[in-house]
Amino acid sequence: MLGSVIALEYVRQMGAGRTCPLLLNCEKPDGSIVSVVAKFSDFCDQRETHLAREIVGACLASDLGLPVPEPVLIDVPAGWSDVIPDATIRARVAASSPIAFGSTLMTGGFSTWTPDTRVREAMYDTATAIFAFDAIIQNPDRRATNPNCLVRGEDIRIIDHELAFAHRVVLGWRPPWLPGGLNWLEKKGSHIFLADLKRSALDFAPVRQSWSTLADSRLVEYRAAIPAPWAHVAADVDSAVTLIRDARDNIDACITEIRRVLS
Repeated sequence: MLGSVIALEYVRQMGAGRTCPLLLNCEKPDGSIVSVVAKFSDFCDQRETHLAREIVGACLASDLGLPVPEPVLIDVPAGWSDVIPDATIRARVAASSPIAFGSTLMTGGFSTWTPDTRVREAMYDTATAIFAFDAIIQNPDRRATNPNCLVRGEDIRIIDHELAFAHRVVLGWRPPWLPGGLNWLEKKGSHIFLADLKRSALDFAPVRQSWSTLADSRLVEYRAAIPAPWAHVAADVDSAVTLIRDARDNIDACITEIRRVLS
């Protein structure tokens, strides 16, 4: 489901994000070289659990037709971290799983979404689908202060889903298909698209179609995409996949709750 690449060259650190993503040049199975933004487990609060959530989120987004960079699993050869000049980063990469999660680098003029960026008319369907996606997978990390969204004109790419699917450890959690299940999205700044989508005439038919056609066999593949050495994250992956399945089966109620938040 996800392609695999091999880490070859360390290029640089990508900004100062919480998970300290690193830009690498990697080798694809056909021998070609691709630039990848990589996340290593030791930089994540919940290590491989967060990377597994990235995998499930990327697979789901792709199946829903949402604009995500191509996800890959990165095989990190033993001793590869020695090529990293920064001692602190080198040590943390060495302490990480030998499998990292990566997204192909977006080039060609993409920049980070800012508070001044607006949803243009041609972007409304995509923004609606992304808002619904984040609402359903319980992703709190596309907010005004941390947009995790790249934009070029009317073209969007969404990134970073390691904080999604954490619902099983939330006391008093209500699923997104129950009234009040999305109260957390009502707060100003909770989502970069909230202000522009609020009180707008939105078409949720594509959202209903894409979610309702998710096949059970595809959800099984999400589980299978998790690397075998990460077997200890099985409970979190099962929780994520169960949420996706239940949301699919209750997608009309999810849309009703999303409409309430945007009313």
